Amino acid sequence: MPTVTDQIVDENNDALSWEGGAFSASTSTIYLGNDGGWNNGGFRFQLNVPQYAQISSAKITFTAEGANLSGDTVHVVVRYQDADNPGDFSGDDYAAFEGRARSALGVDWDFTTDWVISSQYDTPDLALLIQALVNEAYWTYGDHCVMFVDDDGSDGNAYRRAGKMDATLSVTYEKMPRPPAAFNDVAIY
Repeated sequence: MPTVTDQIVDENNDALSWEGGAFSASTSTIYLGNDGGWNNGGFRFQLNVPQYAQISSAKITFTAEGANLSGDTVHVVVRYQDADNPGDFSGDDYAAFEGRARSALGVDWDFTTDWVISSQYDTPDLALLIQALVNEAYWTYGDHCVMFVDDDGSDGNAYRRAGKMDATLSVTYEKMPRPPAAFNDVAIY
């Protein structure tokens, strides 16, 4: 089964919004969780996976940009932008970023692990999310996808700092020989 990866290398492909109506596509650090107010991060990847492929595993890997407070619990939820080949964040402001349609389906990522500078940390398995995305009627091989890591009620001052232009999406899949019956008009008896 092939594994594809894409690491963010353009500053307009990751961005951050935070409580109070602020937004930045050029911040040097992406905060995950709550650093005195909620933070929502967005990450845009190119995904070379065929429509209806069978996803066996998926994750986003972050590299810690800084130390964090210990003993706190970060509660975030990972969702994809429900849109056909979404653009980067270069033209966004707070309202545009927060107005991007998030998938109803999400994967919770709750943890207390202290992050050590320059160490890497993975989300939980996101196969369910990526499967839903590549099953969308609009999905095409090579499209971009935006993954959001939104605060989901983190403890006050519970956050981790990820490096700007560092997040990497890894997806392992098996190509389907044809779309499953649920996705075509063929009746199976």
